[in-house]
Amino acid sequence: MGRYFTLILVLFLSLEFAIAQENYVEHSIQKGESVYMISRKYGVTVNAIFSLNPGSEEVIYAGRTLKIPNSSDTNTQASNTVISDSQISNYEVKRGETKSGLSRRFGVSIAMLEQQNPHIVRMLQAGHIINIDKTIKENERKAAAGEHIVVKGETLWGIARSNGISLAQLEAANAGRLSEFLQIGQTLVIPDKNAEITTEGEYLVKRGDTKFELARRFNMTIAQLENKNPHIVDMLMAGHRLNVDNSSTNSQDETLSSTNTTENSVTEISAASSDGDYRDYVIQPKETLYSLSKKAGMTISELTTLNPKLLTSVNTGDVIKMPTNVVSTTTDTVAEVNYEETGINKNQALYDNLVTETANGIYFYTPFSSEELSSPEQRDKMINANADLQKYIDFFQGAQIAIDSAKTLNLNFDVTLIKKNIGKPQLNIESPHQKNAILVPFLDNASHYPAITSNENLSIIDIESNIIPKDSSKVYQSIPSDNFQKTKTLNYLATQNAQVIVVSDLEEARNKNLILNIIPNAKFLKVDKAGFFEANALENTLRKDKLNYLVLDSEKTIVFLNSTTALMSQLSDFNIQLVMLKSSLLPKQSEVSDMRYRVLRLIFPSITDPRNKKGVNDFERHYEDIFESKPSRYSELGFDVTLDILLRLSQNSSFENTINTVISEHPHLKFEYQKSNDSIYSNNGIRIMQYHSNEGLMELD
Repeated sequence: MGRYFTLILVLFLSLEFAIAQENYVEHSIQKGESVYMISRKYGVTVNAIFSLNPGSEEVIYAGRTLKIPNSSDTNTQASNTVISDSQISNYEVKRGETKSGLSRRFGVSIAMLEQQNPHIVRMLQAGHIINIDKTIKENERKAAAGEHIVVKGETLWGIARSNGISLAQLEAANAGRLSEFLQIGQTLVIPDKNAEITTEGEYLVKRGDTKFELARRFNMTIAQLENKNPHIVDMLMAGHRLNVDNSSTNSQDETLSSTNTTENSVTEISAASSDGDYRDYVIQPKETLYSLSKKAGMTISELTTLNPKLLTSVNTGDVIKMPTNVVSTTTDTVAEVNYEETGINKNQALYDNLVTETANGIYFYTPFSSEELSSPEQRDKMINANADLQKYIDFFQGAQIAIDSAKTLNLNFDVTLIKKNIGKPQLNIESPHQKNAILVPFLDNASHYPAITSNENLSIIDIESNIIPKDSSKVYQSIPSDNFQKTKTLNYLATQNAQVIVVSDLEEARNKNLILNIIPNAKFLKVDKAGFFEANALENTLRKDKLNYLVLDSEKTIVFLNSTTALMSQLSDFNIQLVMLKSSLLPKQSEVSDMRYRVLRLIFPSITDPRNKKGVNDFERHYEDIFESKPSRYSELGFDVTLDILLRLSQNSSFENTINTVISEHPHLKFEYQKSNDSIYSNNGIRIMQYHSNEGLMELD
């Protein structure tokens, strides 16, 4: 009996083994293949391959075999996904997802994400399976030799500079690790500065390369190039390391269904990835937003709505959507575009005339040296001693984003920090570049500003420092002054057929002389400290036969609330509009509902365009991803002013000529310079805005 039982058991186990064998096939690994490519070929997840082939998540070798599970056995993977407060199980990464996005979605750091899923450390790919146990403590990480762990406030450019290597070397060494943004806690490889960063059968992508050009250079189709390098399917980026060995190209040319392409001698258009009436188009060298809109037969507004990333920059090699009827085989170039005609991109004249071959110099005159600014410990120590220094940190963090953005445009420049020393009345800058600019933010005392000499052309950029020019230097005041805001608003009121009434909580209105100089017939009313009018004073001053502009000249929120309540009570009998002479006088949204602004049709001057919510929100998201905090006003100034100066320095004409001829606009600021005297240019980029009860905000002429 025992023999029969043993025989049955053996037969049963043999049958189980045979069935198990039938549940997978063996694949002979070809040179250049990755687990991801193989998983796509067989229609299984990479995690299913990893589970059958221990060690394959680290490396696979050409000539060896992989066990590939039957796709029918892995189709239930997605249905097994569990996402709870403490655990994420069997989550399959979808196309387009990033480590940054997943970390935010699951409420864990990128370091924890990588710690529990080591197969995604080098590169996150569609099909990867993510498992996270939030009860596990995150390991304390120390950078090994040749590595760097990213901390708050760092940028790729800063890390490269502090390690004495180029940005291209850093990007190349971490081509598979870099996603949309640099992440806190991310581990980067720091290559030897003399190391060779390309090897046989590999190619390091340079700025300006396109898939079409690379495929032609290495005797491949674009589909074959993408098949060997799945990390470039969505986007080809400078610094990507490509496998370009085509000695054993797969005969079947397996491709992702969304990346089948056709080739054209000038443009690359994807036939299979069409979306409605649009196809993918690769931006060619020297193309601009203006020329692309002409090629597409669309307005710039329509083209940027279809491709929002064009609002930031136009990069050679980027893939955008274009109408299917794009047949042009020439690249339109426009020497100069009038920003009024473009409607959206007010910087087109700057982008059309960029010179990238010649380097320029940009200097920052700050309380920090480069070493202090790059050291979190030294920064914190200085801020603890003087909290007012935080605005310089915020400014330079915004400037760092602008510097990185300028690098993506191939702008060529060197950055130098000059630590201010009030004991030195003279500052001499020896620059190797013909065009230079020094940014001077937030001087507490303009008299401490030294006289500057330089061996080359140097433009002095004043950021709320009130610099008095010395010798023959020219100063460019980049932020519109409070006085100009008031003057422009009063000039607008003076052109209207209306009565102007100034309401103040002081015996003498703060701006009485300025107001009377522009509007001699203005009337003045006083409210008490709580913002209440004397009995009948308001009714006796208002006129029924005219529009009444009520200029509120107070810095107190309580005065604003009570005064505007009184004004709203008179709207049934009088035509009233509220006016503020400075945007900084408007109470915070948390204190006052904008319904008051709408009802009273508030008029106010604005340095920024409050309607540009997308540009502002995009900057805020980017800033928060890098620095883990919301940008302050000083961060916004740092970004806008620095980027604008870098663009103006990189033109094919003098810096002063761009100041005289080009009006530019960034997420927060408009730069419209006018010459005040022989040595000072002032930014008069102010808008007069009005709340409208039906149309929201509108700009007044």
